[in-house]
Amino acid sequence: MMRISGFVPQQDLAVDTLTVKEHIQFMANLKMDNRLLKTQREVIVDTLIKDLSLKNCSETLLGEISGGERKRASLAVQMLTDPPLLFCDEPTTGLDSYSAATVVKMLSQLARRGKAVVCTIHQPASDVYILFDRLCLLLPGGHMAYHGDSSAVRAHFQSMGVEFLGSYNPADILLQRLNPRNRDDKIAVMTAFDNSLAKAELTKELAVISNSAGPQSFYFGIEDKFLKYYTIQRPALLLQMRLLLWRTSISMFRNSQRILLRLMMYIFTGLLVSTPYTQLALDQKGIQNFQGFHYAVITETIFCHAYSVMHTFPSEIPVLLREMANGLYKPGPYYFSKVLILVPRAIIETLLFCSVVFYVAQVKGGALGFLMFTAPVIASAVTSTAYGCFISAMFENIATASLLFVPLDFISYTFCGLFLQLSTVPFYLKWVKYISRFYYGIEAISILQWQHVDDIACSNNPDIPCIRTGEGVLEKYGFNSMNLSLDFFAMFIAFCLLHVFGFLNLKRRSKQQSIY
Repeated sequence: MMRISGFVPQQDLAVDTLTVKEHIQFMANLKMDNRLLKTQREVIVDTLIKDLSLKNCSETLLGEISGGERKRASLAVQMLTDPPLLFCDEPTTGLDSYSAATVVKMLSQLARRGKAVVCTIHQPASDVYILFDRLCLLLPGGHMAYHGDSSAVRAHFQSMGVEFLGSYNPADILLQRLNPRNRDDKIAVMTAFDNSLAKAELTKELAVISNSAGPQSFYFGIEDKFLKYYTIQRPALLLQMRLLLWRTSISMFRNSQRILLRLMMYIFTGLLVSTPYTQLALDQKGIQNFQGFHYAVITETIFCHAYSVMHTFPSEIPVLLREMANGLYKPGPYYFSKVLILVPRAIIETLLFCSVVFYVAQVKGGALGFLMFTAPVIASAVTSTAYGCFISAMFENIATASLLFVPLDFISYTFCGLFLQLSTVPFYLKWVKYISRFYYGIEAISILQWQHVDDIACSNNPDIPCIRTGEGVLEKYGFNSMNLSLDFFAMFIAFCLLHVFGFLNLKRRSKQQSIY
């Protein structure tokens, strides 16, 4: 059924940053036979745009077109494979009377060309009602009240005592009769149809159809006229990923103002974070200042990247779940196309952020010092994007996710090494730091800062403890200079595992969706 039919949903879900033509071309590349030439697909797309009167808005973004135009664009997508059967779920919902009539007239024209068009519709206007060739009227509970030619429905209900006034829309009168006041009225409507000429003709028609197809018209159990729909070759996984990368890149480019604003806020936060730490001094008082600076940079990076992904990724989930349910692409190409976009963006944004805080705080070390400062921050940022993708794929509602993960974040950064002396933590809680998103980044940046410091000036005040070396500083905060490789390796493993679990959750959710 999915192969030989098209389905126009009641709620049109699409990436609003594509133009009408780009959207239809994107769908054509995914839905149509991959063996078709590019020029052949372009001809089909241009013909559909012309036939469905979308020429004037073909270069307009989907988010800026009217409801009627959006419905026709959705119809064009379903017509790409020329299916013989077309299902439309309330195609007039949300449209004004003119737009509704325009959409239904186009469906009527498709039916005249030999397609079977099945629509569910509520409260059709009179000019829409007269376009239907056959009607299936349902009572509450799904019981059939009538099924047959629309021209005979008036006589059928008049035989039951229903009056059709000339100035009234027949559909309104029928809807009143289809909502009976009690059970007896409902049974009466059902009985009237069971005993009607329309029911007898329907039964006879079904018998003729069931007896008309002989064994000679089937190949491997498939009727010959439907065989071409089973031979359509869909694009390979790599091509799916390339197409999804293209769509994501276009969407990101057209949302560049919002992305730029978020980047400016990130950098501005970096200014606020680094301003208290200007002119950091390598003395006893500066030890806490350095560690506070490291903590501020790492935590700001982790929260910024995790929650930015967490609050933007879910907006695409309804679109991708519907497209995957329609068989357009697999979860893998979509998910990893997002990763290929998010990771470079996280690296570039973090480099700009680190450039600002490194300059404002006047951290010494030159180019090598900047690279050593930046490496753990970038690793933390990339890992945090994986964390955001994992949560987005796992939960349908971010508010629900926050109820669980905000307390976990609180526990996580408690064990980052700043608030607790990690070497004094009881043995039964020592494992908590190893699942902390903050611990590895802060330990790595601390090791790179302190491992080559051999002399820290002591205070003239004998009451102030003196830590003479960088190793002593690391020991004070419960860090180990031998753990540098382990920290980066742990963040890499976390990045991989979070994306694997995120992908599996997205795959699970896609299997729960149904096209019909």
